[in-house]
Amino acid sequence: MEAKKVLTRGNKPTSELYNSIEKTFKGIKLEYTEVYYLDCEVNEDTGKINKTKKVKYYTKNQIDRNMKALKNAYLIAKGAAAPSEIISFRTRYRIPASTFSIVLGFSKNTISNIENEGITSLSSGRLIKMCLNNKNIIYQYIQLCDSIDDNKKEELSKRLMEESI
Repeated sequence: MEAKKVLTRGNKPTSELYNSIEKTFKGIKLEYTEVYYLDCEVNEDTGKINKTKKVKYYTKNQIDRNMKALKNAYLIAKGAAAPSEIISFRTRYRIPASTFSIVLGFSKNTISNIENEGITSLSSGRLIKMCLNNKNIIYQYIQLCDSIDDNKKEELSKRLMEESI
């Protein structure tokens, strides 16, 4: 992945940096990847710039992404499926994101959004996790789904149950 560029106080582009962070949030120890950039330290009282010392700074976009990463880590720690788990499952059984969304009763783009942007709620994340851990649940959802035709149901069911045999 190409690193994003951020302009420093000197109007020079600098690369966005990544760091693994451990934090305790609501009593749970979490680990997530934080994004930031380095720039010269500024004394908040005097406004003087110390050009010899670099410190972490965050753009608004980076703050938003860091907060999403923290929330995602928290929801995963509380039992929600990680986006990587969903991608792995779908790849293994060759299930398109839109089909998986519909089978689980979500709107067409929900799974794709979760995979790209993170978990949106603990309840949906836990439902997905239960389904990933128990293919019989997904199998039942496929059979009950009115939004896909019988041929597609049969094809998906075979893919899910092949490995069980």
